[in-house]
Amino acid sequence: MSQITIQCRLVTSASTRQYLWKLMAEQNTPLINELLEQLGHHPDLENWRQKAKIPADIVKQLSLTLKTDSRYSGQPSRFYASAIALVNYTYKSWLALMKRLQSQLDNNRRRHPDLNRG
Repeated sequence: MSQITIQCRLVTSASTRQYLWKLMAEQNTPLINELLEQLGHHPDLENWRQKAKIPADIVKQLSLTLKTDSRYSGQPSRFYASAIALVNYTYKSWLALMKRLQSQLDNNRRRHPDLNRG
């Protein structure tokens, strides 16, 4: 899976740039970290890992509960959508990697059964 990075130049007043930076650094990034943390400790994580897929709406549900938290409230809806998309992408990539590694491990165990003793 390839990723394209887009750069843009924000031409606006210093106060607007400062507001956006503060919004990203103090609210949006911590929201993303919290969502990642909650998913990482979710009781169904092992089931998701085995299926290599998380439910489509789980991140959105978690974000709705965090929207009322004063640490993350008041962000524009695009910021919430961006956080949800980023967390979904991160877990989708991680689960695909775990599936591939598990498949390799299973193949190695089938080819070398003597390594299973131990």
